[in-house]
Amino acid sequence: MSAVGSWAWAQETDGRLSRRDSAALLRQGILARLAGVPGPWRAGLLKDARSLKLPAPPDTELAREAEELTRELSPPALYGHCVRTWAFATLFAGRDRVEHDEELLYVACVLHDIGLTDRYNGSDPSAACFAVEGARVAHALVKRRGEPEDRARTVAEAISLHLNVTVDDRFGPISTLLSKGVMLDVVGRRVEQIPPANIHEVIARWPRQGSGELLLADTAKQAECRPHSRAALLHRLGFTKLVSANPIDRS
Repeated sequence: MSAVGSWAWAQETDGRLSRRDSAALLRQGILARLAGVPGPWRAGLLKDARSLKLPAPPDTELAREAEELTRELSPPALYGHCVRTWAFATLFAGRDRVEHDEELLYVACVLHDIGLTDRYNGSDPSAACFAVEGARVAHALVKRRGEPEDRARTVAEAISLHLNVTVDDRFGPISTLLSKGVMLDVVGRRVEQIPPANIHEVIARWPRQGSGELLLADTAKQAECRPHSRAALLHRLGFTKLVSANPIDRS
């Protein structure tokens, strides 16, 4: 059986959780809670740390097309979340000196919630999960640009995996960095690992504008209409409380 959330799993299951998959995600949730999710807003922890450098987005045709599609289809709060996810993912990469393909990370981050937009939500009748739906949209976009299958798969897998509580290093840097960026923006996980100046820089450039409330509403709808999806399981695990307690929104 393929690992839950992976691209192979998405193709095999269309995003429907089996009992085994649910058990694996429950274990992830328990371990994450034991590790402290979300982490506390320890304002003094990094007060002497130098700010990290946030690079400009990659200026390629593929990156521009991905960003333009997300900006065109997403409400401002969702668009801001997607771009902040890239910013935080990139900051983690800089902090931890993670070698990665900057173009693919940007494309995966800005497209990771494309399955929540009106154009694509429910557009694939076989998909039982918006992340799987979005992964397929992103895979087709990358292939349409003439990119090889391995690059399209890298983007698609990162997007499919982003609803997992944690993403193992074996899935590669694009998937793990996207997961870290998403978790920081949505629930404040690992916020203490990024200098506060960088957190404030990102929020100043892309204001939150009620993104937490929007994501709660959108994923609640997903949980209702797709009861065997990871969105539904996350809501049963207390996703609402985690988002509402995001330390970024209290800082």
